[in-house]
Parts: sequence; C-alpha cells; structure tokens
Amino acid sequence: MSDVGSDPNVSDIIEAEFVDKFIHKSVGAEIQYAHLRGLQDHYRHKSKWSWFLMGLMFGMVAFQSFLLYKVGAGAWDFTQYEWLLPLLLVQNLAQVVGLATFVVKALFKEINW
Repeated sequence: MSDVGSDPNVSDIIEAEFVDKFIHKSVGAEIQYAHLRGLQDHYRHKSKWSWFLMGLMFGMVAFQSFLLYKVGAGAWDFTQYEWLLPLLLVQNLAQVVGLATFVVKALFKEINW
C-alpha cells in the first residue's frame, strides 16, 4: 500500500480535485440560497401589495356606499346634475372591477422559475 503523502504530485492532484468540488458545491448552494431568498422576498412583496389593494378596493366600495346613503337619505341632492350620480356610480364600479381584474391577473399568476 502506498502512502498518499509520499508523492507530492498525487497530494496536489487530490487537493486540486477537492478544491474544485468544494467550489462547485458551495457556489451551487449560494445560487440556491439566493433563489430561495428571492422567492421569499417576492411573496412578501405580493402580500403587502395584496393588503394595500384590498384596502383600496374597500375604500372605493365604502365611498360608493356612502354616496348612495347620502343621496338616498336626502342629505345630498343631485336633481340639478342628473348625470353626475349615475356617472360616479358607474365609474366607481368600473374601477373596482378593473382593479379586481388587475389583481387577479398580476398578483396571482403562476411563477415559473
């Protein structure tokens, strides 16, 4: 049985192979870790935007409900501007539907990594 340490060329070759394997594996692990962190950041960002957009949609629906309540209770009178109330209601409803469509398409699409 020969001693590995007896021949300096053999030990240099073995060390070089070990260093190559180590570098390859460590770089691969760093790439996987960076990918995992990117996915975590992506989903955290999606969560924040989801809450913001839900709040925005709630505000738009609350505005429309408040407007309808004030007009229905007789506190506000739009008889001089008959076109204004239907326009506001249709515009606000279109914005809510458009925003909901955008949210579903943009925030909840499948990610192919």
